[in-house]
This record gives sequence, C-alpha cells and structure tokens, in this order.
Amino acid sequence: MALACAAIQSACAFSVFGPAESWQVPTLDYVTRYYYGSTEPGGPKNFGEGSRINTPIVTYGYDITFLTYFGAKGVAAVDSAMAVLNALPTASSAAPSKFLMQGNQQINYTAQALDLTDLKSMVMSIMLEHMGLNGETHVWDLHVRDSLPGPPPCLFEYLVINRNFDPARYLPTAYVNGINYTYKIWDGCSNTVSVADAIEFPADGASAAELTYSAVSTLYALEPGGYYLGLSYDDMGGLKYLYSKDNLAFEVLDPTAVVSSLGSGGSSWEGVTSDITNAVGTVGSNFLGGYLGGVEKITYVKLPSDSLLGVGFTPRTFSYTIPMLTQNQGVQSLHVTRTVVQPDVVFSAADLVGNTVGAAPFLYNAYSRGFNFITTPPPVINGVAEVGAVEPEVISPQETITFNNVTPFWVNESPSFLDEQSVLEYPGLYWGSFDGTTNAPILYPNGSSLSDLDEELFSGAGSGSASTTWDGLSLGTNAGVAAP
Repeated sequence: MALACAAIQSACAFSVFGPAESWQVPTLDYVTRYYYGSTEPGGPKNFGEGSRINTPIVTYGYDITFLTYFGAKGVAAVDSAMAVLNALPTASSAAPSKFLMQGNQQINYTAQALDLTDLKSMVMSIMLEHMGLNGETHVWDLHVRDSLPGPPPCLFEYLVINRNFDPARYLPTAYVNGINYTYKIWDGCSNTVSVADAIEFPADGASAAELTYSAVSTLYALEPGGYYLGLSYDDMGGLKYLYSKDNLAFEVLDPTAVVSSLGSGGSSWEGVTSDITNAVGTVGSNFLGGYLGGVEKITYVKLPSDSLLGVGFTPRTFSYTIPMLTQNQGVQSLHVTRTVVQPDVVFSAADLVGNTVGAAPFLYNAYSRGFNFITTPPPVINGVAEVGAVEPEVISPQETITFNNVTPFWVNESPSFLDEQSVLEYPGLYWGSFDGTTNAPILYPNGSSLSDLDEELFSGAGSGSASTTWDGLSLGTNAGVAAP
C-alpha cells in the first residue's frame, strides 16, 4: 500500500488549518460542527496558508483533576502517546512511505465490546490537530449555500471546494491514504436546522453512513475498541510539509520567546539545539516577524504542573534556534530563549455533559480542547507593509485538554421512558487503555492510590527525564520532573 501514492496520481493527501475565514461559518458546518457534534479551533486553509507551531520544545503536564480520575496508568497512556510523537523523524528526513496507509487502526474486540475509547490514541489525534493537521473531514467543504426560490422549501445551490493536498506535488486531490473520497451534501433544513455540509465517504460504493477514515489527525476516526499503531502515511506527509526547514513563512514568535541573536558567518542553518536550565529569564518578545523555516519537529517534555502536596512549579528556560531567511546572507540561525512558567499543554478532567435547563437535547462531549493563534502582522518590504498578503498565523503552544469524567450517562423522558430499560439514549463512552496484546484493557477511573499518584508526580520518569537525543535536538538531564 505504501507504493500506491507513488504509483497512483495524487493517491495521498493532507489538510491544514488556521483561523476560520469570514465565510467559514457554522451554517456551513465550520468551527461549531453540528453534523459531527464537536467543535474545531479553526477552518481548513488553502495551500501555503496553514498554521503551525514554531516552538520546537513544547512542555506538558497534568492537573489534579486528571491525576485523580485517570491515575498513574492514565499518565502512562498520555506519556506513551507523546513518546510516539517524540520518536518521529525530522521533517526534512522523513519518508512517509515508511508509515502505514491502511491498517493503522487496529481493533481490540474485548475493548470494543465494552465501548472503550483508547486514551493514548485520542491524545495522538488531538496533538496532531494542535500541530496543524486536519483529517478526512475536510477533503470536501462547502464554500457557499444559496437559497433558491420555492416552493418547495429547502432548495439550495451549493459551491463545493477541495482543500486536501497531495504531499508529493501539493496539488488538490480527493485521495487520503490511498482512498478516493467523494461526498454527499447533507442539509438540516428539512429538520429546521440551518446547517449544511459536504460529507466525505469512500467512492468505492460504501454509503455515507459507513464512514471510513484512516488519518490519525481525523478526530472522528477513532472507533470504540480502536487503537493506532502509529501515524499514517498522510499524517507524516502533512507534518513533513508544515515543519520542513525549507518551508518559509512570515511568522512571529510566541510571546514568551525572546530573540538573543541572529547567526552570522555563513548561509547554512546550524540546526536546533537546546539548553535547559531552571533560570526564570525574561518574559516578552522583541521580534516583530520574519521569514522563518519550520522547526523540523516538535519534542514534548513532561513537567510537573500540579502537586498533591502543593509544591510550586519551577520555571524552565529553553534555548534553541530557528532558520530565518535574511536579505543579504541567506538562511541564518535565529537564536531564541523561551521561559516556561507552567506547562504549555495541560491535561485535565471535568464534567462535560451539558445540563443547561431548557437546552435539550443534552450535549455530550468526550473532550474539550482549545488553543489560540498568534496574530502575524503583514510583512514589511522596503519599508512598506504588504497589507493584504495572506500569511499563516502561528499556533500557540499553550493548550488545555480536558477529558470528560462523567462516563457514561443515560437519557430518560416522561411520560413513557422513565426507567433503565427504556432509556432513549446511551452514548456508551468509557475511557480505557489497551493494545493488541492479550492483556486485559484498563478501564478508567482505575482506582490508583494516592501513593501511586504521588510517585508519578515526583518521579523523574517520563519523556525527557534522561539525557536523550531526538534527531538533532538534545535534551538535558533535568528536562523531566525533578525530585523535590
């Protein structure tokens, strides 16, 4: 299957996103996605306009709500997801053909019978979204929905667009991981819902009700009992495009980053290096923007973000370089220092079941997450701002990911559906951890003791706890959780 992308024209593709454009409104099923019952932090972008993170080291941690509900085993599941991302090659050296196109999602049938959703796999999907990737649900999108004169009612004319790009030639395509997707327009007008969407499904005869998604970056792709072996071909193809050092875009830095110097004496980029200290450093930005290359890869470092004993967080300072195009000396190394006063990505748990009186039907979210885009001013050329130039905005490394800890729930209704046997709705979501071994699935909450949590919180174990090299990015020995 890996050869299919080379043998079949445009047989693989990826979608990128950024801040929603003015026409990407809920009526066309953007941002607040009615059809999928979820939300998205932005909208699909045209080629060259996709957002990305330009901080090569992103820290993460857990608050007390996550530790209480998921325990040490939940922490281990998230850490294992981060380890998959940390083991990825640099963008320029990546060979997407080494990643699976089909069969990347396997099924644990015991977990499927229990309606378990794999915590590790869900974290992988959410983090790929944070890195700037969309999945198959934006192969086809609506751009315009115009009413036509009736009767009958609910007559519309639709303009459909394709924002899905071949990772080899960057041309629009309907393929993802070797599957050719077509669409059928769904419109809720007949049910008094003013929302429409172009729903993707395989063009091989499967119905729209039999959705088949293969990209890990497709948040709706993970099935109950399903778990990912790793990233798919097109997930890696998208990251290769976004994060390559040769992919130059006019960008600013995260507000916590400070430029210390710009390399000189040669036109080659020296690579990304990292020094990690416990100094507080200066918080602020003295960089107004420039043409920056991708940071090649994101490395996730676990830091303590909460404590059962109330021990405060120790700020960490990271130093690294980013390739920057200069006018006279080509690509130089922009030296950056960034101080972290709390983990960038925080994992949490909370009640996400909508219970507002008068807001039926009830809303049920398996998770919530959210991050901001860092506004990029227009580039200045020869002293003149290029107003109107379309430049991608930078994805902020900060994000809070909250998992629903009310699982599952039942819906009853008077006068005839008032007992457990006559429930109207049973979502059946349980969080779990499982794989392809014969080990029994873990079901959350897993009842970990306080001593288990305390040991996890203060141990040095986890991503980056030892001196490790990740494809040219060196992490110091104090990158993990320091002992009190």
